[in-house]
Amino acid sequence: MRLVKRRSAPSAEVRRNLDRFRALRNDPLAAHEFAREILAEEANAELLVAALQALGEGARLDDHALLRSLYAWLEEDFRRRDPGGLVRVEVLRVLWHLRARDDLEFAEAASSRAERSLNGNGEVIRAAGLALLGVLDPEAAAFRAAAMLARVDAHPMNAEPGLTAARLLGSLGHSVALATHVLRPPRAEPPEVTAECIRGLAGLPVRHIQPVLDAFASSTDEVVLLGLGDLVVSLEPGEAVTTAVRGMLTGADTPEVYGFLVTAIVASRRDDLLAVLLETLPGEMLQARLQLARDALQLAPQTGAVLAALATLDGRLGTTAFRSPDRALE
Repeated sequence: MRLVKRRSAPSAEVRRNLDRFRALRNDPLAAHEFAREILAEEANAELLVAALQALGEGARLDDHALLRSLYAWLEEDFRRRDPGGLVRVEVLRVLWHLRARDDLEFAEAASSRAERSLNGNGEVIRAAGLALLGVLDPEAAAFRAAAMLARVDAHPMNAEPGLTAARLLGSLGHSVALATHVLRPPRAEPPEVTAECIRGLAGLPVRHIQPVLDAFASSTDEVVLLGLGDLVVSLEPGEAVTTAVRGMLTGADTPEVYGFLVTAIVASRRDDLLAVLLETLPGEMLQARLQLARDALQLAPQTGAVLAALATLDGRLGTTAFRSPDRALE
């Protein structure tokens, strides 16, 4: 592959070109053509990222050779041209939309890349490479993702590439791998990865994932509880789900987690989960949580039980809420 000679635009030109990308946000065709001009000749990392993001999911097959040429040029002297890999990550993300088998070599190499920089050790490159591998060779990607989780390959700040590995296994239906991982002590990974593994079990029969509910319903980590909340609202009604939701509501350590849970329950429009929420309210003593419950219930179907709970909450909070008179009982 022939590597082109590139130039870095001076600061004033960089600013003008970035302004032009912003001005073209509502003209995708013009933005696409301008992005191609930048990608063909530019060496400035900020401009390259802007051009790649402008291309995005609108990339076409005739952009493929240009993208591969840029990636090869960056790789030729990556420590100077792309320290940290942020430009190469954007190239891999655009290539994900094209799904060209020719890029399998890029995906395999990037998904195992270790590259020390100020941004870490190549975690974001491995994440982008794994995502691309997932659409080009799903079986190979699943094995690589499982290995990443087993090694706890996750940066403490952004949880990558473990986060992408968990999402990939979930999207490919590898629920056994996810369940095995989250039940494996000790928990040495960022909680975002654990939460994403839990979310990947959504919709499965409760009997298959009961150990996960038992293990995490009493968790004190709010990120993990958010993942568990997304899981339980996807499960079939039953005593196991009711018990888990009751434990999560009563055990939520922060108002933020409690607010997420009650909002998710109301948004699910599930009578069984709403009944659990109403059941726990009499024992709730914290004003902040009562206020969050009241705010969420304002958006629930205004059944007799919900209206009674709202009236009780108004009394306990010392408020008089306005509720639209046209919200008929359901």
